[in-house]
Amino acid sequence: MKHPIKDKLSAIEKTLEILVSFADVDHEVGTVEVSEHTGIHKATVSRILGTLLEYGMVSQNDETKKYTLGPLAYRLGRTQTGQSISAFTSVSQKYIDELRDAVGETVSLEVWAERKTIACYLAESKSPLRVAMASADVLPLHAPAGAKAILAFVGQDHLDRLLSEDLPRFTEHTITSKTELLERLVIFNKQGYSIDNQELYPGIFAIGVPIFDRISKPVAAVSVVMPASRVTEKREAEIVQHLKRTSRAVSAAMSDGPNSFF
Repeated sequence: MKHPIKDKLSAIEKTLEILVSFADVDHEVGTVEVSEHTGIHKATVSRILGTLLEYGMVSQNDETKKYTLGPLAYRLGRTQTGQSISAFTSVSQKYIDELRDAVGETVSLEVWAERKTIACYLAESKSPLRVAMASADVLPLHAPAGAKAILAFVGQDHLDRLLSEDLPRFTEHTITSKTELLERLVIFNKQGYSIDNQELYPGIFAIGVPIFDRISKPVAAVSVVMPASRVTEKREAEIVQHLKRTSRAVSAAMSDGPNSFF
């Protein structure tokens, strides 16, 4: 299916979209699969993958002709940014696990990566009926609770650069209007938390709270993700209190650690 919004991307944006798509899979992928995943025409995908192959960003299996991330991509992952995310995850993990045990639901720790968020750590619920997610998932900004929790504390000028007028739809509940999303972010800012009510996936409800660095800049978020059928007003209020305590604990741990995680 053609994605009109992807046709407007620049060459560098298309290249980044293709590279990001590799973070969502744990197997070799072909040109057609990458095209379907990104919404970029397969001829364009083929041309970009050829260039990435020359630079070592992807590798190609000689037999299957399919691709995986290449040696240069893994070298870049060991750079300061990759190390910072790893250190942040290490410091935060115990607090995320404690939150999971306290609320009995899946908890996701997400780092802000400018135009997306990355789920860098996941503490999965032990309940038989639970939400399962993949660690290292790359998430959009306008639907997940964690991303919206971060956006709620970002300046208007920055938001204008990050958000397009027409936002991609994932479910019938997804907010696709920039104006409507901005209005919702004002509410989230006042209450200190955000909500994803089946906006990214049908039947899944999430509550997110931002995590601030030592200069009060939002750099990450922690979210409780659960089946929508388990949400009540009382339950939501209880989870929000737990989330805010966890956010404060992680922020304090960051301040006690290295000079800068990000």
